Amino acid sequence: MHVSPPRLSRLAEVTLACCCSLQIAGAATTGAASAVKIPFVVGLTTVEATREKPGDYETLNVIASIDASGYRVVRSGEVPQPGGREPDALTISRTVLAADQAKARKMRYQFYTGDPDSFQGTVVDFSTAMVNDLRTTGTTAITDVDAFDVRRATKVKGEYSGTLVRVIDPSPTLSVVVNGRNTPLPVLHVKGTLTDGEGQRQVEYFLLDDPSNPMVLRANRGWGSSTVLRIEYPQPKEAPSSIESALAKSEVAEVYGICFFCNHADIRPESERVLKEIAAVLKAQPDWRLHVDGHTDGIGNDAANLDLSKRRSAAVKTALVTRHGLGGGRLSTGGYGESAPQATNDTPEGRARNRRVELRRL
Repeated sequence: MHVSPPRLSRLAEVTLACCCSLQIAGAATTGAASAVKIPFVVGLTTVEATREKPGDYETLNVIASIDASGYRVVRSGEVPQPGGREPDALTISRTVLAADQAKARKMRYQFYTGDPDSFQGTVVDFSTAMVNDLRTTGTTAITDVDAFDVRRATKVKGEYSGTLVRVIDPSPTLSVVVNGRNTPLPVLHVKGTLTDGEGQRQVEYFLLDDPSNPMVLRANRGWGSSTVLRIEYPQPKEAPSSIESALAKSEVAEVYGICFFCNHADIRPESERVLKEIAAVLKAQPDWRLHVDGHTDGIGNDAANLDLSKRRSAAVKTALVTRHGLGGGRLSTGGYGESAPQATNDTPEGRARNRRVELRRL
């Protein structure tokens, strides 16, 4: 965290949802894993729903940099607080060493605002070696480090160790919205019992079946659970699912990479990459004009959601005009609130699909 509030502030790295591809020489391959590739690149972003005792919330994970020594990930979220207090808006970054991500069998999934930048082992749940164990032998050893913060000095509370066992599923896929498209991803399903000598935890994971980038797509650690709702990453403009391709072909592009703070029209800084992409499209296509519509999920009052969707689309226009130099006359705005859902509002995954910005070429 860049600035620590006076009270203990924690952002659970429940599934940091990205793994490094710097060290995969000799990794085993399967047909399932090669079917869908999520590239490990700067700008790779995941949005996940996290469920804990204080309440549910969403977090964003962004790969900020990659080099030969490892990579840096930035995680942000609005974490619920007990007693109905305002959520803590936290941003925490971590550096993962390439050597640890290649071979470590120790992971750390909780971090506090006063923690050091890097820890021994992984901070992203699984290493390449663990994934290759699961693919070849069906088991892997693992140690979870459970930490807590005392006056900004991290102390180890316990280390839960055990063996994870691969579960053979008849259809080993999970569907995730990837760059705006509902995409079945090949997964490894694993379960196990971990103990620290005094207690034990039943854990379960679904992770992307790719040693070069074994994202944890779904996790249940006993005390909390999480699910990756969306994955975004930069694409060449000629890619079928790029914003420019969609606008050129169908004149409509559904954009999920513009994120807002909960119940507000303020755009989160992680959205800047997508705003730059939209601006680049309009600069490359000077004859195009766009109408921007906001869409919300079904949580809350209909009238409030309609108003929120209109304010969010207006915020997108303002950002494109003031920060990216576009003429305001090329952009118009509106909103539909919750009236045009893409999926059910009864699940976190469905609500994530419904929260979007729609661009329509005029």
